[in-house]
Amino acid sequence: MDWALPAAALAAVAVALGTPALLRALPPPHADPAEQTGPVGEAGPYRPLATGRFALAVGVGVAGAGALAVTLAPTVSPAFAGLATLGVLSAAIDARTGYLPRMLARAAWALTAAGLLACLPLAGPGPLLPAVAGAAATTALFWAFWRWGGGFGFGDVRLAPVIGAASAAVSWTTLAVALFLGGLLGVAWGLAWRATGRGRSFPYGPALVAGPFLALIARAMY
Repeated sequence: MDWALPAAALAAVAVALGTPALLRALPPPHADPAEQTGPVGEAGPYRPLATGRFALAVGVGVAGAGALAVTLAPTVSPAFAGLATLGVLSAAIDARTGYLPRMLARAAWALTAAGLLACLPLAGPGPLLPAVAGAAATTALFWAFWRWGGGFGFGDVRLAPVIGAASAAVSWTTLAVALFLGGLLGVAWGLAWRATGRGRSFPYGPALVAGPFLALIARAMY
């Protein structure tokens, strides 16, 4: 696994360098509330985010996420490829705009699937079934929250397969802890958001993406 950390660093550089062009190329967010985590009209366009500062912040986030996955879950770290790269980018966009771009979510699914296949030489077929089941279960849970719970946008539902697959590839306990810690962080963030008078709706994506990495840290500690 001597290649893993350099690969994570290279991915961070690639995402950072590609972020401005990608943001300029993304289609404008849809006006349907199902396409966003914030209320209609609240989010700004993606193009103003195409700055060196934003790209650097995303690159640092991707580097940190990749390092955590490689260090704390080495045999299944490729399963985090989608979450640690495009998932982090999506969370950063969500934090600034209230939108989770559909195109990035679908690309993250593909990266996650490729990463799971790349786990085969490292961990064998063992993580594949839990990852698929975890993706399905997490998607169903997020869909239920979106449909009946309120507060979730459909972009959060699109993040669910990536979160569920990566976490469950480590273990079912990791998935449970990821959902718990991500939800707890989201509640804390939501309370702080509302305390500043910015309304009820807030970007949940960053907390959800952070959940699996917090779960890896908790797993290493305990």
